[in-house]
Amino acid sequence: MELMVVIAIVGIMAGIAIPNFFSFLPKSRLRSATRDIVSCFQEMKLRAIKENARTVVVFDLANDRYTAFVDNGPENGVWNAGETIIEQETLPPDLDMYNTTFVAHTGGFTARGLPRNGGTVFIRYRNTDYRTVIVNTAGNIRIQMSTDGVNWN
Repeated sequence: MELMVVIAIVGIMAGIAIPNFFSFLPKSRLRSATRDIVSCFQEMKLRAIKENARTVVVFDLANDRYTAFVDNGPENGVWNAGETIIEQETLPPDLDMYNTTFVAHTGGFTARGLPRNGGTVFIRYRNTDYRTVIVNTAGNIRIQMSTDGVNWN
C-alpha cells in the first residue's frame, strides 16, 4: 500500500514537471544560440588582431545562418575563394533571426580589433521570447532580452 502511494505521488510530480521541462527547452536553445553569436564575435575580434586582418560575420536572414571568415583576400566583406571560414552556423528550426542593423547584414572587425560598424542582431523564439546581440562602435558586445520585441532590458 505504501509503495502504491509513493508511485502515485511520483506520477503526479512527473505530470507537473514534464510540461515545464518541455517549455524550458526552446528558451534554452535561444539563450544558447545568442551566446554562440556573442562567442563568434569575440573570436573574430581576437582573430582580427592576431592575424592583423579584417574579419567579417555575414548574417543570412532568409536561412537563419551566419558565416564568419577572415577577409584577407580582396577586403570587400564578401567571402572569396581562399579565404578561411572560421565558423558557419545555422540556428535551430524553431528560432528566427529576423533582422540586423549591420550595413548589408555584415558585421566584423578591422585589423586593430575595432568594429567595421556597430549593429544589432535580432533573434526570436516564436513571438514570446526575443534576444539581441549588440556590437557598439567601441567594440563592446552585449545581449539584451525582451518578451515582446519592443521593450528591451
